[in-house]
Amino acid sequence: MKSRNKKIIAAAGMFLLAAAGTGVTLGYLNAGESVVNTFTVGDLKLGLQEPEWEPEKGDGQNIFPGYSVYKNPTIKNITPGNNGEQTCYVRMCISICNGNGEDITDNTALELIKSTLRYDDSYNGTYDQKGEGQKITEGRIPGYSLRELEKLPMINPVFAIDESRSSANRIVCNYMGESDRGLFHIGDEAVLFTDIAIPIHWTGQEMEKAGDFQIIVSAEAIQSAGFSSQEEAFSALDVELAGGKQA
Repeated sequence: MKSRNKKIIAAAGMFLLAAAGTGVTLGYLNAGESVVNTFTVGDLKLGLQEPEWEPEKGDGQNIFPGYSVYKNPTIKNITPGNNGEQTCYVRMCISICNGNGEDITDNTALELIKSTLRYDDSYNGTYDQKGEGQKITEGRIPGYSLRELEKLPMINPVFAIDESRSSANRIVCNYMGESDRGLFHIGDEAVLFTDIAIPIHWTGQEMEKAGDFQIIVSAEAIQSAGFSSQEEAFSALDVELAGGKQA
């Protein structure tokens, strides 16, 4: 790896998505309040937005069995085209924490929380526009059973979970795209998941076990130029991030 063209990093994010047990309201950050760190070299720029999340209208407050809400963390390559096409490799990370922002380590709680995240391929929202889904509808009464929810994947299939970089409470999702090459072009966008839905069968026991939790989504990207593969590029990105180097 030649250092002259490898240290090209962009990181965008973090959105903190909050949910809680019945009758509990958590503090959380919305898109306007979130801490967004963007590191760029040249023109590379990655955006992360979720126009559906509206905490001022009650999203994430007073969660109950059967609760469903649109939640669409979406990345977009918003690099200006002044210097021509600049493709990149992108990954999104889901971190699951308790109400205090600490890592959740209880496997039962983690599995319950993961089961609330779903991707609906009929959802038609975008990076900067709200939308609707047909398979999961926000606020439907009486809500959705676990069997119904399990028909849908947790994340958008254009992403693949990176098992080697993931842990129990941190899910690393590599963007692969439709062609499986993972190249993210200027103007490309992708939503990671579209909904948070609490199964209707959850009792007070499940709600208590899940407890107050936070779902923190972040995104990272590195230019594809100079790398022979996505894995090589992400390995270089790992080194940069571990070293605390910011371009």
